[in-house]
Amino acid sequence: MTTSFPKASVLCFPMHGQSKLSSEGYRTRDGHVIEWLGKLNDPDPVAVISRPEPAPLSLRKNRNVALNTIDVSTRAWKVPNLRNRRRWWVDSASSYPSLDPWGPAVPAVVWNPFVALAPKGSNPFSNTRRVVFDLLDDWTVHFAFAGISEDVLRAYRAAFEKADSVTANAEGTLELAHRFGRKDAVLLPNGVDPERFSRRSEPTGALNIGYVGKIGKRVDLACIVETAESNPDVTFTFAGPILDEEYRAPLSALPNLRLLGDVHYTDVPDLLQSFDVGWVPHRVGEGEVGGDVIKTYEYRAAGLPVLATPFAGVEQRGFAGLHVLEGTRHGSWIKDLASKHSRVSRVEEDFPELMTWESKARRIRGLYGA
Repeated sequence: MTTSFPKASVLCFPMHGQSKLSSEGYRTRDGHVIEWLGKLNDPDPVAVISRPEPAPLSLRKNRNVALNTIDVSTRAWKVPNLRNRRRWWVDSASSYPSLDPWGPAVPAVVWNPFVALAPKGSNPFSNTRRVVFDLLDDWTVHFAFAGISEDVLRAYRAAFEKADSVTANAEGTLELAHRFGRKDAVLLPNGVDPERFSRRSEPTGALNIGYVGKIGKRVDLACIVETAESNPDVTFTFAGPILDEEYRAPLSALPNLRLLGDVHYTDVPDLLQSFDVGWVPHRVGEGEVGGDVIKTYEYRAAGLPVLATPFAGVEQRGFAGLHVLEGTRHGSWIKDLASKHSRVSRVEEDFPELMTWESKARRIRGLYGA
């Protein structure tokens, strides 16, 4: 059952939906672009067509919805597969609302490839509507989607075949588009809103190495444990939800590592002021998912020096203050830093307009003809 059929200037199909975006503060790529589309399209609203959720979950209320966006949510009268929760990506596609009220003249931006498997009347790819398919990660190699890999391929084939334009957030997702025959795909890396972040430095106590993001298979657990154990006088602060339970016990056992839990995006700028260094201890090779790392942009917007592993694309954005080392060398790098500095100075970074989220949203608007 659809809650409303509002007028809209563009239809947006995020990876999840308005409820998750608003509860987290629009911190993901689709969230940032939707925020800016709302600002740029004002007064014509942006319809955020959420992934259908099981009826009990669909009753959750959205908070702090982005300016000039409206929520189009549907209830799915189905029971999720508890043995394979990822099946919901496939099963929910049949419950997207009819798009007839908007007509084919209203363009669409799609982040969830499973939308391409929706029934004809609910599928933005099924008529003359202009559609931009914006890639987040390569789901064909993403560990979270291994259990529905054939369905991922089916969704990608349908989306790549029908999309009018394809944009890729990194070299890895650009290669994904090329594999599916979209040699016309446009590389459009992530961005940042520099004005949200202050370069004021306010850490206290021991040297503070900080990480903001999801805690799961994408991060290198061995690197984190080894680095923290070799620097007992340094504080390591992790802000983000733990996605994989096998990470909880080893991290909780480290006396100099603080787990803050998830932090709303509006609180991240203040948190970054308490860090000395921004850390990106991602896995290299197995565990990479082909996307661009937003936290690197945000660390640099706050003036933080950044220590990262050599995952794909990390050195392609031209950031100042970026130190890229194999994970086995992070401990010694931090030890050397701590021996020379009780505090670490901020490093200036000038973000050209093309690296802002506003610019990314304008580029996507241009592709769908706004």
